[in-house]
Amino acid sequence: MYLLYLDESGQHGGDYFVLAGAAIFERKTYWVANEFDQKQSEYFPEYDTPIEFHASPLRAGYDAPWDKYEKSERYQIINEIYEVIADNDLTLFAVAIERSWLDDEKDEYSFALESLMKRFDDFLRDIYRRTGQPERGLMIIAESEYRRRIESIARKLVTEKTTKWGDIYNMAEIPLFTSAANSRCLQLADFCANAVYGRYQHGYARHFDTIAGQFAKADSGDIYGLTHFSRSHKTCTCPACLSRRD
Repeated sequence: MYLLYLDESGQHGGDYFVLAGAAIFERKTYWVANEFDQKQSEYFPEYDTPIEFHASPLRAGYDAPWDKYEKSERYQIINEIYEVIADNDLTLFAVAIERSWLDDEKDEYSFALESLMKRFDDFLRDIYRRTGQPERGLMIIAESEYRRRIESIARKLVTEKTTKWGDIYNMAEIPLFTSAANSRCLQLADFCANAVYGRYQHGYARHFDTIAGQFAKADSGDIYGLTHFSRSHKTCTCPACLSRRD
């Protein structure tokens, strides 16, 4: 089974809304979590309980425990976390929606979740086509104000097995929810969402570029794990838009 850990960014304003995260084979989650634990042991050996690695507070450095480090040191920690993502066998998924592109009657989270669920399902289908090994998928989403809405949308998608992009076949269950503080893999998803949001909202590409090669690809090399919905998609030079125009 593959677990798709998801978090959102941009929920409190801005031109973009992003839903993003990583698909991780079930037996790989321990090793990913262990690398985060090693980072904590390196930088905060005095803490006996897990510290939540969260991109925005780490970058800002206003609150404990991050306020003990200077900006350059905090950014070094951030860079190392993105290297953890880049160095592991992870498949990334993200939807970046320019809010002005989306019709007023459409809900941004519903649209993003439906798109990602279909793309994750396609990823599982491709594994079966390549290996003959059937795999099921489960989405694990960080607790947020969207939970009630997500559950309603996802229940409908899983039971009716269809999205606006086509049918889905490989979901084991409707998404599960938990606090990111309790899941290293959800903390990893937060960093993925933060990198994608930074790229599209602010044009900050460093961390996005570090992980860009891990978005799900078809056998042809076309990227389908990253999708950019924007009024400027015909001229945009991001990997998702360039792949769509090839």
